[in-house]
Amino acid sequence: MASARFQQLLKLCKRRGFLFQSAEIYGGLRGAYDYGPLGIELKKNIQQSWWKEHVYARDDVVGIDTSIVTPHPVLKASGHVDEFSDLLVDCMLTKDRFRPDKAPALHLDAHDSGSKVITISAPDKAAAKQWHATITQQLARGIKAQVQGKHILLFVREMTAPAGSTRGSIEFCMVSSEAEALVIPYDGYVEPGSHSPFLTASRPFNLMFKTFLDPIDPIERVVSTTLDHRAESPSAIRNKVDAVLQPSTVYLRPETAQGVFINYEQVARTMNRKPPFGIAQCGKSFRNEIRLEHAIFRTPEFEQMELEYFVQPWTANHWYKYWSARRFAWWRRFARQPDDFRQRAHEADEMAHYATGCIDVEYLYPWGWGEVEGVAHRGDYDLVQHMKNSRANFTAIENAIPPANDAMVDPALAPTKAPVKYVPHTIESSCGLNRAMLAFLCDAYHEIPADPATNQQARPVLQLHPQLAPVKCAVMPLTNKPEFASLVAKVARSIRKHGWNTVIEAQNLKIGKRYYRHDEIGTPWCITVDYTSIEDDTVTIRQRDSGEQHRVHWKDVAPYINDQLLDDMDE
Repeated sequence: MASARFQQLLKLCKRRGFLFQSAEIYGGLRGAYDYGPLGIELKKNIQQSWWKEHVYARDDVVGIDTSIVTPHPVLKASGHVDEFSDLLVDCMLTKDRFRPDKAPALHLDAHDSGSKVITISAPDKAAAKQWHATITQQLARGIKAQVQGKHILLFVREMTAPAGSTRGSIEFCMVSSEAEALVIPYDGYVEPGSHSPFLTASRPFNLMFKTFLDPIDPIERVVSTTLDHRAESPSAIRNKVDAVLQPSTVYLRPETAQGVFINYEQVARTMNRKPPFGIAQCGKSFRNEIRLEHAIFRTPEFEQMELEYFVQPWTANHWYKYWSARRFAWWRRFARQPDDFRQRAHEADEMAHYATGCIDVEYLYPWGWGEVEGVAHRGDYDLVQHMKNSRANFTAIENAIPPANDAMVDPALAPTKAPVKYVPHTIESSCGLNRAMLAFLCDAYHEIPADPATNQQARPVLQLHPQLAPVKCAVMPLTNKPEFASLVAKVARSIRKHGWNTVIEAQNLKIGKRYYRHDEIGTPWCITVDYTSIEDDTVTIRQRDSGEQHRVHWKDVAPYINDQLLDDMDE
């Protein structure tokens, strides 16, 4: 049911101009999406809400916009060149690649014969027959296997689960009783789409997009270096090629955070700041994801809203709790169903080696809980790493020790002598803007059931928070008659003066259908100009969620809408 609703939401997004498949006229690009007229408005509204709350509404946060193209030394110092990788597994049957930490465990089904079977699901019957031949002739010769429709049943004699560092195993039943048993390793997971157990061993896969900032084609250097060292081993040749290309190697940033860290001193100096203070940034990041899934949930190109908040080490725990609570409240404030958002603290084996704490905000998507934001206590790792690898000095000085009774201070870390020199610790809030948009769309999507009594079909409504809605107001003449045009234009102009996105909906449709068209894109208010409006200058305001209507003078419409939206800002 949840999956069907999600598909209906995606169809709505395409039909009404929220999301388009990128390069669709050329067959599309996997994992790439373009944001249509309504999609860009929704995305900008989410971003602007975040920016207003974290920059404009505070005295201790400033903004920055750093380069997407990042030089090799920056990401070498941060650890991304050596460590920013996921484990990658190939399925030898389907040829799909996936992350093992996101893959399901093996499930054994009961067969009518009393045996246990692994059920592999193929896309169709023809593929099932082809896969059956691949399994019995190449991957697992001689095992007992059957095709049932688009499923392949593999008969299992015994399955042993992995334990610690010891790999598990799957022993298959053989067609011939005299054949030697076939055993394959089992590491606790199968290919997610098909349930295939025929997998390669996992290997690290760096997630960064590498390119070269050089007028000379790097391929020429690759070829010439390879030919010069062709007598050496492949690994030695690869090292020689990497060394030749390194001076021109750059990356599309995998996160916006490193641009903040390397500009810490310049921001602190030019803005006359000292801890505690934050630097906020919104922008695009890029990751060569192994598995792209769930529309805009996981894509190679995405946008982040990140805050790096720099604090004294002895107050870091306080600020970590503060930002964890504040960020969670932001999500719930804009949600129609706040209980579909939760916080989940990371286990010790989930955290980066430098982090002392991390808590995720997760949303209950149709496929399950998924991360939309992480708040992390990163310690002084990032600034120290860049100090070690450059000539920068990010040391801060406090000329007085903190008061003994200060609730923000951790007594175990509090300095006892002044002046105090320290490298600031960082509390990071990292939020995915694309995931936020998808979460708020899923949260807002609602279907009003069909009503046979009125012959009304089921219809969708996006119950978006008014602050996030792409269109704030739709001004509608009752009909397309010219006598309505002047007042319609005046009403729309009066609202637009306040900066609220307003459209004139003058299609040749009944007024009820025009209301429904705006319900399904989340427009909070519809303003109707009718014959009474011509007589007394009053118009009707209709509210999206309740359907309630009331009349006001047209000059009172803009103040009313403005008050409603500004009140929402103050929540």
